[in-house]
Amino acid sequence: MHFQGSRTLRFMFGCSLAALSLQGEAWAAEAPESVTADSAEDTLTSDIIVNGHIDRTALEMERNAIGTVDILTTGDIATSSNTGIADIARALPGISTSYDQGANQTAVGEAQFVTVRGFDTSFNAYTLDGLRLPQVAGDSRAISLNLFSPFAIGNISADKTPGADKDSDSIAGAIDLHTPTAFDFTSNFGRVRALGQLAAMAADSHQPSLGGAIGVDTARKFGAGDQFGIYLAGYYEKRSNAAQSIAAQSGYVTTNRNVGSTRDNYDALSAQGLQWNAFTNKVERYGATGSFDYHGDGIKTYLRMNYARYKNTNTMNQTGLRSELTSNADGTSQPNPNVATGGSGNYNADGVFVGTGINPAGYFRTEDTDQKLFSTQLGGEFDLGGGFVASLESAYAYGAYNQPNRIEAAWRGVGYGASGVTVDLTNPRAPQAVMSPEATAYVSSLDTPGQYYVQKGWSFDSERKKTLRGNLHWDSDGGVFRSFEIGGLYEDSHREGRELAPDNTRYVFSRPFDQRDVAGLPVSQLPGYTLKDFIGAYPARPIRIVSRSAIEEQVAQYVDSAGGTASKVSQETLDQGVTDSKERRAAVYANARFQAGDFEALPGVRYEANRFAANYFEGSSTAGGSGGFVSSSREYDRVDPSLLLAYRPSDSVVVRGSVRSSYARPGFNDLAGPATYSFNDTTDELEYITKPNPDLKPTTAWNFDLGFEYYGDVGQYLQVALYYKKLRNIIVPTAGQNYVESTGATVTTLMPQNGRGGSAKGVEVSGRYTYHGSDVSFLDGFGVGGSITWQKTRATYALSDDDVRTTSLPQAPDLIYNANVFYTGGRFRANVNYHHTGRILATVQSADPDIYIQPMGSLDLGAAYELSDAVEIGVSARNVLNQHAYWTTVGKSKKYISNDRNGGYLKTGSVYQVSATVKF
Repeated sequence: MHFQGSRTLRFMFGCSLAALSLQGEAWAAEAPESVTADSAEDTLTSDIIVNGHIDRTALEMERNAIGTVDILTTGDIATSSNTGIADIARALPGISTSYDQGANQTAVGEAQFVTVRGFDTSFNAYTLDGLRLPQVAGDSRAISLNLFSPFAIGNISADKTPGADKDSDSIAGAIDLHTPTAFDFTSNFGRVRALGQLAAMAADSHQPSLGGAIGVDTARKFGAGDQFGIYLAGYYEKRSNAAQSIAAQSGYVTTNRNVGSTRDNYDALSAQGLQWNAFTNKVERYGATGSFDYHGDGIKTYLRMNYARYKNTNTMNQTGLRSELTSNADGTSQPNPNVATGGSGNYNADGVFVGTGINPAGYFRTEDTDQKLFSTQLGGEFDLGGGFVASLESAYAYGAYNQPNRIEAAWRGVGYGASGVTVDLTNPRAPQAVMSPEATAYVSSLDTPGQYYVQKGWSFDSERKKTLRGNLHWDSDGGVFRSFEIGGLYEDSHREGRELAPDNTRYVFSRPFDQRDVAGLPVSQLPGYTLKDFIGAYPARPIRIVSRSAIEEQVAQYVDSAGGTASKVSQETLDQGVTDSKERRAAVYANARFQAGDFEALPGVRYEANRFAANYFEGSSTAGGSGGFVSSSREYDRVDPSLLLAYRPSDSVVVRGSVRSSYARPGFNDLAGPATYSFNDTTDELEYITKPNPDLKPTTAWNFDLGFEYYGDVGQYLQVALYYKKLRNIIVPTAGQNYVESTGATVTTLMPQNGRGGSAKGVEVSGRYTYHGSDVSFLDGFGVGGSITWQKTRATYALSDDDVRTTSLPQAPDLIYNANVFYTGGRFRANVNYHHTGRILATVQSADPDIYIQPMGSLDLGAAYELSDAVEIGVSARNVLNQHAYWTTVGKSKKYISNDRNGGYLKTGSVYQVSATVKF
């Protein structure tokens, strides 16, 4: 579906929101007083009514915890345009998000992973109702939260100082998603929530732009004493969006010849061309959750079941200008224009980079993903008498990450050889290609070049996890020694991976310098359309959106058919993408709670034993080479003590402190799996190697936390936390560059490595103030809130014996903050939110400058009005300032935009939403 009148609709959205905000003042004047905290007992159904209810109940849970815990109630679709759990979680203090850049996830318009205080996702433990879930995406142990919907998740909690009863592999903290039960509600109810969305960038470029979602849930308690409870929820969402990005072509080179590495000449680098990318996404998300509980005398039992599915049909079209000459089939190439003027290679006679020719290029890629997750838990609590309570749970979970359609097509032909292309980086967000008039005329025609190839690959990863856990808890009747608990768990995981790189099925078309059976058509002769505008300056070579179905027909004819290239892939090649791994984790713990007056202490100790083993194919580093299966294994044994303290001198004040030991396990794909080799499209020279490191050690840490909290009236609180982490064996994503003398090429090897150590120290402040009173009547119900996390991190690592570096911790921003202005009055509420994440070190490189993610922010707003006690409508908007969604650079500054392998500069635009909620 295409939407032509997008600007008109956005204008209507804006007018509606403004009118609703103004009308709200009139409603507020006649509205009854806000409900007090005493009546704020319904933690989930009240999420569509009044701001103060949720905040108060969540804050009560936070205040009563002995550790530092932040809790966010989800489900408020009326004032939030985010339908992904990861983006919603950013409202928690110190929570930031990240993406699987390798699967074009940044272009989807929603975040994928969350992490506490911006640390690497491997520093976090992720659970669903306390259950560790199987890995379903990416190389880390993070859970891809785009699987989940606010229609099925009741709240998100971030435990930043987990004790011995929580998993020890949680340096940053433990993030838990809680699904509702009937006993979370004060009464029976049914609810229907629905929304509609418009993606502005997609609408502006005349691409599919609309979407919607619906969720239905119900809670019922029954039996003679309401001892039985059942909760059921189901949801379905489908939406479309578009994204656009600009990136450098390949890596940077030194502007001057023979001056050393690019890392040593950061102020004088030149790009070798540019790429412009247009993305189209169609997202489908659906699932169901259910719980059946029994609360009897001395016994509580439960059954939980969850199913979640996420599908993304992702299509990318690229136009590029490459600084290169055309190589012929016989090994010759176009004359180098620099030689005629006394220069050589890519440099002129003065030794300044000017490039060698201009090769107009086109590229098409799909990164479809299909993720699914199923989990079930059966357990209960049993009162044994004498203060003893036992709990036992068994669980099974299955997760899968499938990329069934990794289709690629390329257009490459005879380049313009009379002159080169210069990249003007004056505007780092929108660099421009500077060429001669003759070169500009040559590259602006989409009638050349012809298609180079079409190919298709796939990948599939799955994990089955079985868990058994339990504990025995004892409570005293009084005294200093209040309780004691012992417990443990056993996890058994089996992971399978299969992959076929698209390069293995390549079908090559005929071109002027390489005659084949079938001529490759230019993009102008394939079905599709040409974009009329683009972020930044429109490129000299137009951006053509090729019909996906046309490329899929090519795949069916030349790749998937009985005689196609895929049928000729050898068994050895298929074996090269196979990984089979197993992991077992056993844990036991003990803790005790002591209380003397206003002081509370919870000392504990936890022992965890990890056993990991894998079989995988180790391939060759030469095109067409072979290899064989290898095995690797690792064992991690940890004893981690902890001490959590709390001092409550009054109902309003809590002082907290903690000391604990923890660690982070390397991800499956960091430890084992087939290495992947990327070769140059034209020369078949090796360019990139991505490989695991089976010798990785776990990162270990000592964590020190101190906090102060003040709780006032409803909607009024202040929380301050100080923290320090001392790290050893940090895992660093590295990219080492090696110059190959025989070919003159540079090979980049991507492999995680253990660094020597690191640290993190920071301060986190969060709070909210809601005005209650009649002194300034028009301010009654207005409030401000937010959070800020500032930290300074350090990491020391050695890329070689004589190359020891100190930088910030990879993936950890120095600044994260949220700012919020809101109003709640009677039946009306509205809010304005701004989220900011600071600069992040993404990848450490040896000879090139490191890759950084530049600061990102989003301004969101929403408003809702209750038509009655049962019906509410809402409007909201996300990223109303149309800020970038992702921006990676070579080096810390914004001077050099990165290549598209690392992201470049990408925008996904604004999103506008209307919603309705009906309770019965």
